[in-house]
Amino acid sequence: MKRIIQLDFFRGFFLILITTNHFLSWQNIIHRFTHEFIGWVTAAEGFVFLSGLTAGIVSSRKLVEHGGVYILIAAIKRAWTIYKYHLVLFLLVAIIFYSHSVMEDYWYQNYSDFELLFQKPLFSVLLTGLLLYQPIYMDILPMYALFVLLLPFTLKGFQNGQAGTILIISFLVYLMGIFDLQSAFFHYFEFFEFIDKVDTGFFNLLSWQILFIAGLYFGFLTYQNRISGILQNKRLIYSAVSICVLLFLTKTLDSLLDSSALDLDFWVSKENLGPIRLLNFSALAVVFSFLASRYKQWFSFKPVCYLGKYSLEVFSFHILLIVIFKPIKDIINNLYTIRLMDGLYIKPGSTLMLLFILIPALFLAPGIKNYINQYKLKVKSVPK
Repeated sequence: MKRIIQLDFFRGFFLILITTNHFLSWQNIIHRFTHEFIGWVTAAEGFVFLSGLTAGIVSSRKLVEHGGVYILIAAIKRAWTIYKYHLVLFLLVAIIFYSHSVMEDYWYQNYSDFELLFQKPLFSVLLTGLLLYQPIYMDILPMYALFVLLLPFTLKGFQNGQAGTILIISFLVYLMGIFDLQSAFFHYFEFFEFIDKVDTGFFNLLSWQILFIAGLYFGFLTYQNRISGILQNKRLIYSAVSICVLLFLTKTLDSLLDSSALDLDFWVSKENLGPIRLLNFSALAVVFSFLASRYKQWFSFKPVCYLGKYSLEVFSFHILLIVIFKPIKDIINNLYTIRLMDGLYIKPGSTLMLLFILIPALFLAPGIKNYINQYKLKVKSVPK
């Protein structure tokens, strides 16, 4: 089965959006168009779903060709690779923080998530290694690594005709997540001295797993050539478009009214993947899947596909770029901004940095990876 470049395109596109949203301030007018512009959906939801979808397609083929043991070992290796990226990334971020007083002052004063890293660096590294300390920007890779470990058991169940059971279990776990039942678990173990230092990240894994599991399932269906019939269902497409329009209008209305008028916090929560947010993403996923299957050339821009092909490396590298350039961005923004209205500005300095430094720099990540791999091969080839 040949590579589906549309998947690479969307992953690359989401990486650009994630970089943009992590770098620009909320007041920047560009941020208004890249963060939840078409509904209660961000690039993060799409990135997690596509990770499952891609893994489902690739691993379904390997399951048929090599068997369950092979994909179990492959999943463990992949999770281990992601874990190593996470740990090395954390260490590099720590080095950057301590490299200059500007970096230390900015991140310590503006982001309480990193307080433990500054106060107890060795302890923070220990908790990071145990995945018990995941400050801002450092919580996606651990979530991805844990989800990858679900892959062999889930796909084996799909292959054995147990898709319905697996999807129901996933939904029940999702319900546990949106009602935040895991908090009771941590409160139960409050007698541990370090429990108040534990930070398992912004994303509720119990909720967000449903996106990865759904992605695996549709990847499994794609491998079996059973997805085209779903995307030709006109009722499904029309319903998805209607839901997207309705939720877009509702979100627009909610932003115009007083923030407490509709009280949708639970329903659209990003942390717990609220029900309306999940519905909104599902509808958008159907619409864009239909468009990508009909108009493939629209979603095949090679530079964006290139980023998507190396998504792990690009995502990791973007965090280093954010950590390095965000303090500089704030200094530049203070020099010159254009006020449009209350809470909304044009910030030329940070916008130019994004367009001409950060996004172009993302393309360095694959090259760095290839250089490291070549260096390792040279070292191994040197006779002892």
